[in-house]
Amino acid sequence: MDPPSLTESGGVDDDGGAAGFDATAGRQPRLADPPEVMFELPPVRSSSLLPPSSSSSSSSSSSSSWRAAAANGGGGGMRGVDCDDYVDEFEMEGLIETFDREVRGRPPTRSWTAVGVPVGGGGFVAALSTLRRLVPSKLGGSSRISLDGIRVGAADGALARRCSYLAAMCSLAWEPRNRSRSAIALLFVSLLFTAILTENDVAAWHRSIFGRISGKKGAKGDPSLVGLTDDQRQWLLKSLYGSYTFYDGSAEDRPTVPYMTAENANNTYLDLPEEKFPMESWQADAVYANHFLDAAEKLVKRGQQAIFATYHGLGLSDVRVTTDEGGGERVDYVREDAEQRSSRRSKMFHMEEIDLNAVTSADLLRSAAPAWERKGGWTTERSFNGLERRLIHAMMTRSESHNGNFTVVFTGSWQSMGYGGNHAWQSTAGVFETLLKGLFEKLGVNLVVRAIGLPPLSNLSTEEQTELIDGGKSTLLHTLGWSSIYGSDVDMVVWDDYGAVDDGGSVRVADELSTQLFDLFARQALLSGNTSLPFIWGGDFEVLRYLHNYADADVGQLGNALAGVPETTSEISASDLPWPAQFLNCPANMQETCEKEEYQFESRCWVERSDITPPMPQLDHIPIIPSAIGWKMQKLKGFTLAYVLLTATLDALFEWSEITISQGFPLPDEHWHIGEYIKNVQDKVKSLDESVAPHCFKLEKSMNLPRRLCRHKMSGRTEYTPRANPLTTSIRSLLLIDHVSETRPSLLYDGEDVVNPFSEIPRGEVDALEIFGLQGKRRLRQRFLSSKNVTGTTATDDIHRRRTDTITPGEGWRLLHSYGDGCDGSLSSSNTCGRLSSSNCLLEGHQGSRGGIWGNQTTGWLVLRGIKPENGFIALNLDFGRRNQTRREWHESLPESFMLECVTGGKSKRLDKAKFADIIKQPPGMSLLVILDDQKSGEATDVEVAVRVLGCDDHASCQFAVTHVYWS
Repeated sequence: MDPPSLTESGGVDDDGGAAGFDATAGRQPRLADPPEVMFELPPVRSSSLLPPSSSSSSSSSSSSSWRAAAANGGGGGMRGVDCDDYVDEFEMEGLIETFDREVRGRPPTRSWTAVGVPVGGGGFVAALSTLRRLVPSKLGGSSRISLDGIRVGAADGALARRCSYLAAMCSLAWEPRNRSRSAIALLFVSLLFTAILTENDVAAWHRSIFGRISGKKGAKGDPSLVGLTDDQRQWLLKSLYGSYTFYDGSAEDRPTVPYMTAENANNTYLDLPEEKFPMESWQADAVYANHFLDAAEKLVKRGQQAIFATYHGLGLSDVRVTTDEGGGERVDYVREDAEQRSSRRSKMFHMEEIDLNAVTSADLLRSAAPAWERKGGWTTERSFNGLERRLIHAMMTRSESHNGNFTVVFTGSWQSMGYGGNHAWQSTAGVFETLLKGLFEKLGVNLVVRAIGLPPLSNLSTEEQTELIDGGKSTLLHTLGWSSIYGSDVDMVVWDDYGAVDDGGSVRVADELSTQLFDLFARQALLSGNTSLPFIWGGDFEVLRYLHNYADADVGQLGNALAGVPETTSEISASDLPWPAQFLNCPANMQETCEKEEYQFESRCWVERSDITPPMPQLDHIPIIPSAIGWKMQKLKGFTLAYVLLTATLDALFEWSEITISQGFPLPDEHWHIGEYIKNVQDKVKSLDESVAPHCFKLEKSMNLPRRLCRHKMSGRTEYTPRANPLTTSIRSLLLIDHVSETRPSLLYDGEDVVNPFSEIPRGEVDALEIFGLQGKRRLRQRFLSSKNVTGTTATDDIHRRRTDTITPGEGWRLLHSYGDGCDGSLSSSNTCGRLSSSNCLLEGHQGSRGGIWGNQTTGWLVLRGIKPENGFIALNLDFGRRNQTRREWHESLPESFMLECVTGGKSKRLDKAKFADIIKQPPGMSLLVILDDQKSGEATDVEVAVRVLGCDDHASCQFAVTHVYWS
């Protein structure tokens, strides 16, 4: 259907779109709001209802007759009517004024004048009917009173559906013989009760009551959208932002034989030479490519505008539905100045480009980019160009057989990952994936998002928990197996520990060990890619600087755009702000209020459904940890990163368009090929000198990690979840035979969950996904997406010659505490991850679990094969005794006869209790045992690793688990 016609009063949108519309083809026109005038009521006998409204002339005549009768007979001089059956003007005015003061806490700006309304018998219903037709005035400023069901105290709330039963009860009680002053009180109580049921009351107590019921917490909605029907709203948004209508008009002519392959490109990067593009391919089709670039640019602009509108509304005023000459509806409005709105948007998400040759410290950074952490963040010109190259490469490698991939990994502390009170879809990563997945599909790019992180440990002291959180120390568990656990296909990594702050405004300062560990993390990220190279967001400034200057790495630090969020100055004023902005950006005197759990967390552990009954009683909501970061800050950070990535995408599209105007299609190789770009950075990371990049090398002293790990890629396997490619990155994938029982935890159910009420966006609020046009079911924040998607001892008495006895895999090893092989960190994998029958919060959605292969003396050898330590390093992460015991606890629980035996490449090593305690290293959250450290090794040959425990009569005290296997 063609879009309706449009009208506008002033202003154009950022893209020059039209405004206003006719949305009613074939529908009855809706009456406009009555004019703002004082009213008078016609005479009605107490024994009859008010007659239907007639023409304007008869109404005028009736009103005149009523005025005359009132003048002649006063308040009770009407023939045939008992004066005591009326509410006189003072009673009506007093009643409504009293009610308004109770609800709003202030006197009305305009009082009512009602003359002699009969209410005996059916008079109450008649009065309501009359008021519904004739009431034009406003009460309490902008609030309407329209007794079409008594709409009182709300600009957009209709109470007809909720009040009709109460009105009927009042009418039955209003008989002349029973009437007394107590009836007035009954009416007052009825009206007050209906106000309590109103969703949009501005009083703080009302917001609190109804917010707990509906999850909307007092959201009033954008005034531009409130009161519009679904069709009206849809057409209004299309008039402002347009819609994506691009299609391939020559799809039937495209190549049928895959051409975007490693074999055809003669490289694994899919850097297809220009001359190998078929003439009929879309990359070489000037008509297609030009139209695609134009549509893509408009789509990305709409995405940025939608993100801004989420926190600042649509920028419209005087929105009204009127009736045109043809009887159809029109929506007219006045729009905010486009240039001013664009300027505010740019300031909110401003990404500062700095010169890291001149800015040599974090202190100088604050001078060069003031308050960057409260805007979009900072990067460098060269780095941002590198991000654009990655995006163009992802779009250029799309073919008829597949989309190009762009992979983003989020990692950091449990706070950064959204644990401690939020659903997975409320986390920064979940928000980012939900927002951009569909948009990138339209660009021919498969956006892969992995959130790889772990929940907090419950058995740690406050000091231990702080040590584990600060500076990303918890990421070491996965850093030592980076290319396997995070993935070797990563284009952008978000390391968020320094951005995970309580007040949303400050930035943590890393200690020396944190800096060292981040240096190792960043180097492993850059070395991990076989066909990709991550852009690194976040981390220690000094490390980022020297990786950029000496290894050509692309780096930056993300902000949170908080400076551009409207400020919450009071609880009452919060209701006037867009819903996600409420209680988010607060002055000092409001911080304590804004940090209240009711304003920062919204969750529900279970929604009843007919097909599943959880065996474990479900909690009411996800338990909230005091230092957790609520969904509003998580959402803002996700939106900020999305905006920054869209900015890079838009710049990439502009560059692509400008280059091909002069040089033609396809885009020349030098503007999008990635292979040489990757090899340059990786070669420079391997050759970084300690004099300019010292931190990683210091881990040899602080944690006994070999220096060569700073220059060589590491691989690994784990039973922790989530992880990249979980089916192929488990420890069980290294087993000689499948001698581990319970290899897959049983899911209570799979598939999509029913709609969580807290995932619903309040009606009238701006929904960025609705503007994108990417969401199947309107008005949901949650969107279920389609599926994929320490140096060891060298003591001679511990080293034995090659064993002559056969190592036989033992029996009874068990996989415990795992969420299974369906957890890859993406939102879509939540449908096949976790959901254990033992869970008391099945809708949480997070995928973090600490699984392990558990055994004891009776289970014999755990034998692993397929390990290829090219650089002579193998290590295991172990768990002993009860899960997550401290070093002191598990050491005291081991008997003196304890013995751990390892075999690596045929060489055996036996460690008694004392030697084992001496050799094992315990960085935060780990028990790391290095079983091979041979610096002379230089060939990647298969090595067999076996491990077992002996000397344990008490099997419970000597139970242990292998949770990670690392090698390089």
